[in-house]
Amino acid sequence: MHFPIAGVTVNPYYLIGLGVLVGVSGGFMGMGGGWLLVPALSALGTPMNIAVGTSLAQMLGAAIVSAMRHWQFGNISFRIATIMIPGSLLGVEFGAFIIELLKGQGPTQVDFGIGVTFAGILTLVSLFVLRDALKDYTRARQLAASHPGDSIHKYHVTPVRPIPRRLQAIKLKPCIACPISGIESISVWAILAVAFIMGTLTGLLGIGGGLVGLPLLVYVIGVPTRVAVGTVVLTVVVASGFGTFSHALKGNGDLLMALFIFIGAAIGSQIGALATRYVSGIFIRALFAVAALGAAASVVLNTFLGLRTAALVVVLMVGVLTCALIIQLLFTGLLRSRRQRLDSNSP
Repeated sequence: MHFPIAGVTVNPYYLIGLGVLVGVSGGFMGMGGGWLLVPALSALGTPMNIAVGTSLAQMLGAAIVSAMRHWQFGNISFRIATIMIPGSLLGVEFGAFIIELLKGQGPTQVDFGIGVTFAGILTLVSLFVLRDALKDYTRARQLAASHPGDSIHKYHVTPVRPIPRRLQAIKLKPCIACPISGIESISVWAILAVAFIMGTLTGLLGIGGGLVGLPLLVYVIGVPTRVAVGTVVLTVVVASGFGTFSHALKGNGDLLMALFIFIGAAIGSQIGALATRYVSGIFIRALFAVAALGAAASVVLNTFLGLRTAALVVVLMVGVLTCALIIQLLFTGLLRSRRQRLDSNSP
């Protein structure tokens, strides 16, 4: 099927399948799926600015479905999300403005500028998160080893980090408390700053903001991983909706292509959100980091080396393996939960 706005011919079933991958990973890790979708569309020959706008359009529908599930599971801090929304909207418009500046320099500058930023941020964030997740996993193993018979999952608790502790000690008014996140008091300005960074990346790169928003909420604000995922997803609903409208006015995005992707994403996001109930925050962050590194490699292959086919293979492998592991973790968690219920009911 030919998509005239994107200027490419793609099998719709491929787009639906891609949507499933995007939905599973997005519902599980709080990312809108742009980390996977933008490289995949770009590798098919879609211009970067069209890929960004299309990513935002499908992200809106998928984020709504995912946010509803996270709300049912109690994974959303509405206080933090309410403050983040205005900051993210300002950031989205700023990111879209940067793309317009790049478009004025020619299509080559758009692809190169977005590609450099995309790959750089993916790499830096993923390496930091992976390093930290491995440290927490090692700590959990040591604690479990000192208590024979205990499961390692019992000790998958993220410690209070120095940056959130110091930030929460700064009483720059107005301040709010977030009981669901275990935060007694934090400045509204700190949350707004995080939201603006998320929004800028949403408008510029077509990523849901979760790529940077999840680490910022966890490592800077001090929000537990599961609550951070749900809160980011809710913020993405508003930011991606605004971003879709803004990019549509500027001629960026193929709504028909986004519709096919959303069909798959609506299904996948349910699976991903459900999996967060049975997987520890450590594993969520570790998988987040590994998947982001793979997507960064795809961008480098396509944008800088011109290896479009290799880039497409890499990003699809990352998506398939990530989703397969999430589903495996979900089933393992369901079985573990069932065993625990049976043990508790046995005399």
